[in-house]
Amino acid sequence: MAQRLRRKLTEVATEVEQQLKAYYNVTDDQLASWRHKAQNHRYTFPVSKMVPIADIWIDYEVQRDVIYDHIRKIMKAWDPRICSPVSACRLITTEVEVTIDAYDGQHRTVAAAILGFVEIPCAVVETEDKNFASFAFEQLNDTGVKRLGPADLHRNALVRYKNGSPEIKNVRARTMQDQFDALGIDLEDKNTRKNVNLRGPNEYFFSHFKYAQKGIEADESGKVLNNILGAIQQVFQMQEEIDQGVYIGLYELHRLSKTNVRDQLPEGWMEDVLTIVKKTFKSSRVVHGKAKLQHQHVTPGAAWDAPRVMSNFLREAYMLNGGELNLPYHGEGSKLGIVDGNHVKGLIPEQEVA
Repeated sequence: MAQRLRRKLTEVATEVEQQLKAYYNVTDDQLASWRHKAQNHRYTFPVSKMVPIADIWIDYEVQRDVIYDHIRKIMKAWDPRICSPVSACRLITTEVEVTIDAYDGQHRTVAAAILGFVEIPCAVVETEDKNFASFAFEQLNDTGVKRLGPADLHRNALVRYKNGSPEIKNVRARTMQDQFDALGIDLEDKNTRKNVNLRGPNEYFFSHFKYAQKGIEADESGKVLNNILGAIQQVFQMQEEIDQGVYIGLYELHRLSKTNVRDQLPEGWMEDVLTIVKKTFKSSRVVHGKAKLQHQHVTPGAAWDAPRVMSNFLREAYMLNGGELNLPYHGEGSKLGIVDGNHVKGLIPEQEVA
């Protein structure tokens, strides 16, 4: 996981301006026009305490990543009448320098900075609680129209753990992150992966936070999560993105094996299953794609049920190649027909899935 640092907002504004010019076709003339219009707007800011923008910081351990196009839209239609005060806190502590950290309103503040404003209305809460910014950000954003994503919630849980919060979700987040770090896999969403400034340093990454969390819930020590990721990484070494379909299939086989004593599986069974499946399906991406094709062939029009389909596909592909373990499954009605020869044309031999 890449280190996410606090950055001065004016630095972010300069970077965003450059990105807008480079990738969003924003010209110097457009910027000059927007600045002139904003600076000479007939309306003024609503009454509020004005704070120097240069004094505001953004903590990217807590905040979302900047969305450049959102800032472009704000600048283009700038109207100070609807610029509500930025929500920020001033942490009162003897441990660090006292600064103003914005936890809601970074996009309009960056827009104001680019447009040439040096101050912005700001409601500042003074607090001694290190977790206040994280708490306030989550409450403001996760209860509104635009909910926080799993990556945002995970980062905030890590911050709270670092600041001494013993809540179980924070402890689980730390354990989960430790497993990814130990295996050299970045846990991040695909948008973060595309950002060279924010992406993690590792060759591999995984983006399905929900099932990463399920792996931790299945075993608080992180062993199950580590085993699943390690098996996929070991067998399908050339895949940059750890395939979520194969991960879900292995997780579901593990879950099913724990519900029935007779289905208990030996140590190392995950590597064994994937190694044998790979005899026919050469990559995790192909496994996932072929499972979808076979599902549509056997049950046309049926809804995609990833845990059921992926676990059954792995089981039947394993049996097809002579696997000897008695893998659990969801029952006769859930069979995909691979072992019985009822497979979609082209499923075997393997063909790459677009």
